[in-house]
Amino acid sequence: MPALTLAVEIADAIAAAKMRRQPSFDVKAKAKELATAHPNAGASVGDVTDILEEESLAVGIRPIREPGH
Repeated sequence: MPALTLAVEIADAIAAAKMRRQPSFDVKAKAKELATAHPNAGASVGDVTDILEEESLAVGIRPIREPGH
């Protein structure tokens, strides 16, 4: 169940960014936040970063790893 909760929060983060019409999204910061909030999900910050990048691209949001890039 922890992995499902993390997956839902990842989807919510992407949906919120799209609704705000953000042209870019700091995936590294959000990944760190989500991985820390869901330690029992079995996903590292790197795993969550990869998923956020893929999902961002899928909806037309340019993923960034650091603010300002």
